[in-house]
Amino acid sequence: MKPTIRPFIIAVAVAAIGFTSVKAADTASFSTEARAIIENRMSEKALRESRRRAELDAVPAITRRVIQKENHQITINRVAPPAPKTAPAPISAERHQPSPLTRAEFEALMANQPEQQSISLSVTVFGDEYSKILWRKPRSAEENSDAPQEFEIWTNVTLKYLTPISSFERDGIVYNYFGFGERITREGEVRRGALAENRGYDYKSRWQEPPMDFTTGQSEYVVVNDGSRSIPAELYQQMDALFGHYLENEDRFKTAFQRGQALRKAREAYLKESPPEPKEVIINHWPISKGGAR
Repeated sequence: MKPTIRPFIIAVAVAAIGFTSVKAADTASFSTEARAIIENRMSEKALRESRRRAELDAVPAITRRVIQKENHQITINRVAPPAPKTAPAPISAERHQPSPLTRAEFEALMANQPEQQSISLSVTVFGDEYSKILWRKPRSAEENSDAPQEFEIWTNVTLKYLTPISSFERDGIVYNYFGFGERITREGEVRRGALAENRGYDYKSRWQEPPMDFTTGQSEYVVVNDGSRSIPAELYQQMDALFGHYLENEDRFKTAFQRGQALRKAREAYLKESPPEPKEVIINHWPISKGGAR
């Protein structure tokens, strides 16, 4: 059976929903911004550690034991138990207890709640060309199957900026998305193959080609099916919602991805330039048995 390609036509322009395209010049600004953020985070961390050390040092030690390690030392202090904190006065339950909802109010409240759906899938992105999705059919309480039904979907939308866990609302339904992502490039597979050959073992490339040709300039996806199974209606509903959400917000997702990459690289560069020095560990302890006896 020939698969049917499902196209997307996203009528909402990117500019109309408040997103701007990420320009190439933004990469440098991301790096500068990330460096400043990492330096600020490290400075705040050092300040917190300094304050905590001062607090521990200020407690008089009854006995002290110092353990010298290869590049740092551990100081173990036995101290007097801290004074018990006075519990705050209990708040009257009657003052803040809301009045119970009537049955009609409860039913009205539940009726106004949006429908919730879970999307479970894994995504393999092949370069900047296309993506393969494994979509899993949600199981109902009546189904006893150990493994959910799984359907293979191919698309010319590269979902490389799709976050692993997300929640979004579309057409009055809240979709809770959970999935795993992997990116495979032609260049990376060539390098893997060459490395395997140099080391004397075989390597089977993970690169795959879609089972059909997509229309140039048109966002499409197709469900691979030999006709032996019926395709669940919720597959099309969930994929239409997910692709629509992704395509309308791709610039925002790309910006978040680039900022995350810039922060990771900035942190690596900072730690390389300013490796953390070994710190003295201080442990204050006290007996908790009655009368202070062990």
